[in-house]
Amino acid sequence: MIALLLLLALGGLMQVARSFAPLAGAAGVELAFGFLLLTAFFSARLLHRVGLPHLTCYLIAGIVSGPFVLNLVGDSMTHDLKVVSDVAVCMIALTAGAELNFVKIKPYARVLTRMVIFAVIGTFIVLSGVLFLVRPLLPFFDGMPVADSFAVCMMIGVAASAQSPSVVMAMVSETRAEGPMTRILLAMVVVADFIVIFSYAIVSAIAGAVIGGDIDVTGEIASVSWELGGSVAFGVAIGALLGVFLRTVKKGASLFAVMICLVVAEIGARIHLDPLITMIAAGVYLENVSKADATDLLHDFESAQLPVFLVFFALAGNHINLKTLVNAIVPIGVIVAARASCFFVGCKLATRDAGVHPAVRKYAWFGLVPQAGLAIALALLIQKTFPSFGNEAAVLLLGVVAANELIAPPIFRIVMMRSGEANKRAADGATHGH
Repeated sequence: MIALLLLLALGGLMQVARSFAPLAGAAGVELAFGFLLLTAFFSARLLHRVGLPHLTCYLIAGIVSGPFVLNLVGDSMTHDLKVVSDVAVCMIALTAGAELNFVKIKPYARVLTRMVIFAVIGTFIVLSGVLFLVRPLLPFFDGMPVADSFAVCMMIGVAASAQSPSVVMAMVSETRAEGPMTRILLAMVVVADFIVIFSYAIVSAIAGAVIGGDIDVTGEIASVSWELGGSVAFGVAIGALLGVFLRTVKKGASLFAVMICLVVAEIGARIHLDPLITMIAAGVYLENVSKADATDLLHDFESAQLPVFLVFFALAGNHINLKTLVNAIVPIGVIVAARASCFFVGCKLATRDAGVHPAVRKYAWFGLVPQAGLAIALALLIQKTFPSFGNEAAVLLLGVVAANELIAPPIFRIVMMRSGEANKRAADGATHGH
């Protein structure tokens, strides 16, 4: 009851602030950040009692306070808070990379390879075919030649296949999970992001060439090579820097890491490097190559992550347009169902070997269903690159993301609890070994 009263009070105060003063510039950003932070926190306190995971509570808080419901946090505020989202992605990526201990995941290399083939690449192909079949339900395909339609379906299919290291990491952190399924999922979603980014660059170049869009195929290939190779190289350098700091300075390592995330978030996109890949590479190097012990850094990092995560997922909720979900419910439902089915079948095929852990065989596919930052970024990129159909395609993709953001996390939390791996990290005192 107290949480509900505080939420109502916060909403009233935010409305008063918007009514009596223009919320522009730094003051508006600070107010929006504080409002989303408190609203997400108290929403989680209120809704978690009915069994919803914290992540879903943050999303609901963002939806209700966002521009499509109460409009307490408008589009301009959301745009100004983009740096928070970018820093959160970098922090999530660094943590995810540092969770990838090659020694621990080496026994699962065969399973991971098969999951990439069947569950990731297979999903690209199937979703492209499903989109091609349901295009009569999508007005932006009207009058589009068959070859153009197929190229567009390939591009949207790859974007719709994107998964979410941020959701998986948040749920692993919330449930304190540790075990074979957790390790495989963490490795899988990170590898899948590499594949999705690379594949999208290729199919978008093909789509641009087929449709006649303003895309230079050779230039696009060079751009992708720089984005992937440069991001990895830059990430290795950052990992080495963090390793030196941990070995020599030690104190204040988590604050230094947050500062690094802020710098990468701010300059990465401007020099055409992917912050997600950069910080994943930094975490992988720090965990597997550097002589520094990342355990203390990651433990201290958790306290710094919480406020950023609260606002990050609340901002993700701000992007969810409930009207869009209702208007395109049929094609969105078909794509969501086809995507989940592909992951289910792909993971079953990948884990059919007798030596695979039962929890991996039974539950791993659930971890591939959630979506968040990368899928949203690709939807906005399509919107910007292909103005003739980009708006409608972005609406479709954002609808799919919204459905998966709302549905998948609660189910994934239940799965993590049933897998037997929840709370194992706390109980077993799991650490990052070298």
